[in-house]
Amino acid sequence: MKKLMPTAVLLLMVPVFASAQNADHQYHGQGYFFYGEGASNTPSSQWGGGGEWLAIKGLGLGGELEYSTQFSNGVAMWIGSTNVSYHYGPTPKNSKVEAFVTGGYTFFSVPGTDLPHANGGNFGGGLNIWLTKHAALRLELRDIIGGRNSSVQYEPSAINDYTLPQHLVCFRIGVTFR
Repeated sequence: MKKLMPTAVLLLMVPVFASAQNADHQYHGQGYFFYGEGASNTPSSQWGGGGEWLAIKGLGLGGELEYSTQFSNGVAMWIGSTNVSYHYGPTPKNSKVEAFVTGGYTFFSVPGTDLPHANGGNFGGGLNIWLTKHAALRLELRDIIGGRNSSVQYEPSAINDYTLPQHLVCFRIGVTFR
């Protein structure tokens, strides 16, 4: 009985000293999907998705893949990016709006051609408007820079003077989730 009483008290005290779950959980990653219309020197339609790993104090590393169709010549291409981002402003607990900026390396690839991929970069910014704890409306303006001018004829559409965009400015709307 002398050992039972201290053991019972100790077992009852363990939950007092154990740490509880933090109600303001800090997420370390998020994904997103988007659709956009480009209005630069090569008007286009884009859709794609990506994800980010949020490291410390709003700094993040991520990547995305998008499919873009140019209206002027009907050429479609894949555009991939690896980016560094910074999310600033109050936490979602304090505010429903989270602003961000992003930029990094971009590659262009045209499927079904002999053209090698082209390199470039991108930068942009936008807002995540958190509608629920795990989903937000994503509004973004992105400028994708790079590509090449080339005078080639390729199959299947035999287009001459094919141009990868030098500036592909696009307004995107989408959803972010975590």
